[in-house]
Amino acid sequence: MLFKKKKSPPRIVPGLTRTEDSRPFFIPQINKLEDKETLKKKFVSPIFGKSVKDDVVVPNDRKFYGDIDKKYDAFRKQKKLTKEEAKKRYGSTYYEFLSVTNEDVQKIHRREMTAEDLLHRKQEEMEAAKQEVETTPAISEVPIDDFFAKAKEFESEKNVKNSPEDDVLKDLDNAQEKDELDANRFSPLEEEEDVLFRPEQKRTDNDDEEKIAPVFAEDFEYKEFAPSETKKAEKPDYAKLQDQVLNDFNRYALPSVQLLKKGKVKTEAEPEWVKENIDVINQTLLSFDIDGEVTNYTKGPTVTRYEVSLGAGVPTKRITGISDNIQMNLSAMSIRIEAPIPGKNTIGIEVPNQIRESVFFGDVVDHPQFLQSDDPLLLAVGLDIDANPVYTSIEQMPHGLVAGSTQSGKSVCIASIIASILFKDKPDQVKLMLIDPKKVDLQQFADIPHLVTPIIDEVKLAVEALKWAVGEMERRYEVLKKFKAVNVKDYYKRRFNDPEFETMPRIVIIVEEASDLLISGGSDVEEQILKLTQKSRAVGIHMLLATQRPSADILKGSIKANIPTRFAFKVPSSTDSSVVLDTTGAEKLLGKGDMLLSENGIIRRLQGAYLSPEEIESITDFIKTQAYPQYLFTHEKLVEEARQTAETIELDELFPTVARYVVQEDKCSLNKITQEFGIGFNRATQIVNALELHGIVSASAGTKPREVLVGYERLEEILQGLGS
Repeated sequence: MLFKKKKSPPRIVPGLTRTEDSRPFFIPQINKLEDKETLKKKFVSPIFGKSVKDDVVVPNDRKFYGDIDKKYDAFRKQKKLTKEEAKKRYGSTYYEFLSVTNEDVQKIHRREMTAEDLLHRKQEEMEAAKQEVETTPAISEVPIDDFFAKAKEFESEKNVKNSPEDDVLKDLDNAQEKDELDANRFSPLEEEEDVLFRPEQKRTDNDDEEKIAPVFAEDFEYKEFAPSETKKAEKPDYAKLQDQVLNDFNRYALPSVQLLKKGKVKTEAEPEWVKENIDVINQTLLSFDIDGEVTNYTKGPTVTRYEVSLGAGVPTKRITGISDNIQMNLSAMSIRIEAPIPGKNTIGIEVPNQIRESVFFGDVVDHPQFLQSDDPLLLAVGLDIDANPVYTSIEQMPHGLVAGSTQSGKSVCIASIIASILFKDKPDQVKLMLIDPKKVDLQQFADIPHLVTPIIDEVKLAVEALKWAVGEMERRYEVLKKFKAVNVKDYYKRRFNDPEFETMPRIVIIVEEASDLLISGGSDVEEQILKLTQKSRAVGIHMLLATQRPSADILKGSIKANIPTRFAFKVPSSTDSSVVLDTTGAEKLLGKGDMLLSENGIIRRLQGAYLSPEEIESITDFIKTQAYPQYLFTHEKLVEEARQTAETIELDELFPTVARYVVQEDKCSLNKITQEFGIGFNRATQIVNALELHGIVSASAGTKPREVLVGYERLEEILQGLGS
């Protein structure tokens, strides 16, 4: 053969010697299942179905030990019956299976019985057991007639006098049972009407039909159902209220809480987004390798505060450093980190809620802590993060600053402060002085009897009103000095029965848009505000300033130093937040009532209470129907005092020269006056203020220059009248 052929491998043939096969001959053996690890991994037969897990181990049936019922639990598809119920219903304790005894097995082996015979016998036994259960007599029931008979017997034993209505109904029932009612007992006219019998006329079997006077539907007065609504107070007619005694307010009634709206009852269920935010915060900390996790959370009406507990040695700055990453991962509009939470060993991460809950002024006011308090100047502010009502006292402030940008909730906060005073105090207990340069925010409280003077909306009148407040402060100090009292509270407590006792109602001065007033009024307004904030607390005069421009050049440090309480709403930048709170955080607020309240250096986040214009109107109308305002001074009196003050002030020797210069230039500029006459800024300001008082130039309008109001002829007349 020309080609080589590959040899095939040798075949293994039984019986060959070892030399013919290189592999040794062996017999495979099955290992004994004696070790414990192997016993735990016993095979489970598929007959148990899908309901049995893979790790289920069925007890060995060859050893009859333990509870046999547990061996069959894997096979049961319905609720297991008790042994007694199974015995009665099926005739066997283990009704799911046809158990075979040893005697039956031997019969089957000896061919004396077949499996079909055994199955047929077991089915007959089960049918017999069912029939036995069905034929068992049930529990005997009380006949319905006997039941009503016992009830009637019980009613007859009661010695209670029946009402006339019961007698009428009882007679009608007796007549129906005896078939004594005639279908034609009424005339055709009476059949068309709804007929009832008068209760006071008891019907008997011997009475004639004509003696019983029927009661027709016309005798009753029907009223259409309508939901109860709060009746709005009518507009007061002050001409009809002139006879009311104004000095005695014993008949004065405080407004009711029913005039206010309330929110819906809130559910306590934990939202799903809370759990998701917790997982996101934990994952963010883990990704930045920060040893910490969320251990608790507090859900408020606006924000939820997640408390993060840090491990040992982890600085708090690591949390504040990744605030932007936490905000991005949470997809939140803004977050605020409080590191650490005052009084706790955790860091707070405040995240806005997905669903914002409204806080109504009625929910905060309708609380025993507010209604039962003896503090006349207690204010209902709102709800904190724990959804608890927050109250603060003007007497403890003693002065406050409310700052926030437009639509942040500042004006609503001022309205709720005024409404809190109206709910707590009578007109002779607390007086209000409202200064509103914007002329719209506080006009809803016009003509209420708590006002010291009509609402002031002009800068010139505001300056004079503040001067009156300073004069009143000095006068009260003289009274306290006379009676040797420390403050108003001590004065009322120890000198109330003194024959020379003089009532001193608290005075609360509220300035809306104080920045505009400070810019327009200049040094005069700043001087009066500074005096009041420094000294007026002891005599019961308090001041609240509101502004939407919290800049350092307007709210100077000398004013803020005497105003320890701050209401900070959302502001545009962290710089503005530092001006209001002396720290950042207000720029992270959400607006619409979300606020930070700073008291004695402690800052709390709140959701301010909302008070609608309709509620304000209902409150003021309720008050106006009881008394009309009795002002301590009017606007005309303020103007007259300002004119008299201007006349008594000694004019500067340069006043006529500066006046002629201003009229000649037709322009009033402080810089030009200082440069032209070589005088200082303060002296030039005093001369310009004197020009304004005598009607030569207009009032200051912010950054705009003053206008010249007179000509040469009128100026000479004014100067001649002044003797210049």
